[in-house]
Amino acid sequence: MKNQLLSSQNYQNDDFRKRHQAELQRRFVDLQFKRSELEKQLKRVNEVLFSLGREMEQHLTYDHLISDS
Repeated sequence: MKNQLLSSQNYQNDDFRKRHQAELQRRFVDLQFKRSELEKQLKRVNEVLFSLGREMEQHLTYDHLISDS
């Protein structure tokens, strides 16, 4: 009877560890996916900022040419 109780507890502990490990793995994969999506968004934001900066420089140059005329 005592062996059966220990066996049942070991099974429950093992089951808990497996479920916990599976949950950690799921969260890890989820966070990796979110990080990947955020990196893509950040890349797009950087591209837009760079483009906007170039556009602002062009307007500044144009304004200087117009005001010098």
